[in-house]
Amino acid sequence: MRQINGNLSLMSVMDILQWAENSKRSGTLLLSLLNREKRFYLQNGEIIFVWSECEGERFIDFLQLETNLNQKDLARIFSDTKYLDVSLFGYIHSKGIVTVNRLEKILFMMAQKSLTDALQWGAGLFKFTDELPSIVLNGPVKLSLSQVMMESVRIFDEGQLANNVDTRAVVDEIRSRIQQNDFELPPIPDVMQKVMEKIDNPSSSMDEIIECITDQILISKILRICNSPYYRQIGSVETLKDAVLFIGLKSLMSIITVHALSQFSPKNSTEIKKTIQHSLQCGLIARQLAQDMHSNRDQAFICGLMHNIGKTIMLELFDDYVLPHDVQLHLIEENYAEVGFLLAKKWNFSEEIQETIQYHHHPELAVNHKGLVEIVHLSIMIAHAFGKSKGSVSHDLNDMDTGQIDLNTFMKKIVNLDQEVAAIMSM
Repeated sequence: MRQINGNLSLMSVMDILQWAENSKRSGTLLLSLLNREKRFYLQNGEIIFVWSECEGERFIDFLQLETNLNQKDLARIFSDTKYLDVSLFGYIHSKGIVTVNRLEKILFMMAQKSLTDALQWGAGLFKFTDELPSIVLNGPVKLSLSQVMMESVRIFDEGQLANNVDTRAVVDEIRSRIQQNDFELPPIPDVMQKVMEKIDNPSSSMDEIIECITDQILISKILRICNSPYYRQIGSVETLKDAVLFIGLKSLMSIITVHALSQFSPKNSTEIKKTIQHSLQCGLIARQLAQDMHSNRDQAFICGLMHNIGKTIMLELFDDYVLPHDVQLHLIEENYAEVGFLLAKKWNFSEEIQETIQYHHHPELAVNHKGLVEIVHLSIMIAHAFGKSKGSVSHDLNDMDTGQIDLNTFMKKIVNLDQEVAAIMSM
């Protein structure tokens, strides 16, 4: 086994990777700094896998974000691949767990994140060996080193620039633009426009409305939501037409809206996906709450699903600026309800949706639909409690005004909701 060792202060990680790409090397590049370690696995000058135990770079975290796999599923997958002595990515793909395109996305995110972090080290050690473990060999995905390096350098440079810009001045400008409504709200997406036009036309048939929906990912999500145990109690929905008849046109429009928003701002796609996932979770919780409280469950689902659309718009707004991540999050929390309300007015959403978006964190300020806004507010609190841990949910609910709801019974109904939502979002 051949081996090359060195110091990253003398030979940068970019130089090493360029050498590996140009000479079409196969092997493992190990980078280490103090107690931090990461590995880039290369085959013929291309990346085939990345492994890191650094915070935010673990393979298991990226895989869970893109799929509905839990810790037990992942442990079984690792055990099977080790026992069979086969490629991890190849095994995952062969079992139909993740598509090749999604695997490529996962690998790119892992590689970009790990390499961007390594560019900031300025010191440390490297070791390149021509050995490759069987768990990474002969997988279905390979990445261009040049592409990963270019994206990592771009993000690294933006981070360096962010340290030199006057953050306070940028924040003041953004806050002023939001307060004065001095930013461009996106036009209504094409699929929404087409469906709305058909719905508003009294002579349109159900088949004509359905013909407007051609996105297979969107269709899969609609069917998955309809067949979710948290939406449908009995039977199953097999066709898009049956789904639309079951959920109704208003719920259909809400799902289409959320899906359309998920296509915004490719630069912030991970954050947007988290936002959409939280929205769907809130919608399904709100629906169950409304049903238990003898309120309008479909209306609650719609408003829960739509309540934080302002976050998506603000993430796109940030594409115009270079700001630290924590500053972006603070600005979003401070302003997203108002931005979402402005968008809801522009897109002519119903009054109850507008009021929910504007006051879901302060339901006491709602005027015309206070009960509905309170249900959505409660669903948000429950969803956030789920995000902490299952054990904390019941504890957090004790301080909430749940009225006629039996908490133990309610929690049993939604105990696996987060996994179901993750499954829908993984499509």
